[in-house]
Amino acid sequence: MAIKMTPSQAVSRGGLTVNGTVMVTMFGLPLLAYGAALLFDLDPQSAGTAAGITFLVSWPLAWLSWSLLVPRWRVWAYERVENLDELKMRGVEAGLIWRDGHFFERTELRTPYQRQRIRELEQAWATKANS
Repeated sequence: MAIKMTPSQAVSRGGLTVNGTVMVTMFGLPLLAYGAALLFDLDPQSAGTAAGITFLVSWPLAWLSWSLLVPRWRVWAYERVENLDELKMRGVEAGLIWRDGHFFERTELRTPYQRQRIRELEQAWATKANS
């Protein structure tokens, strides 16, 4: 059985794993490109251009990483937290997930297993909350 935790604890861990990965992808890759360009004796302006181009490429990669990691986090958190409504509220407040029904929520790339498991856990919570 999974270890139970508070919604705040689950969101904190999600922030580190999901948003941390997104930030490293979005800003770490351009910094790495800048440093590599300087290492290969490019002038600072060319290095800045390389970093800018890398940032343009890293933004979609960061969104893709978010889209893949959030469903994994949802399953993990839903299995460990008692109150899914509070978890979702705190996740939205922390910028980890979008509110239910938001257009960007549809950009989560869920496997069939994740889709089914999330549905099962949400239905179990709805049943529990309504009783």
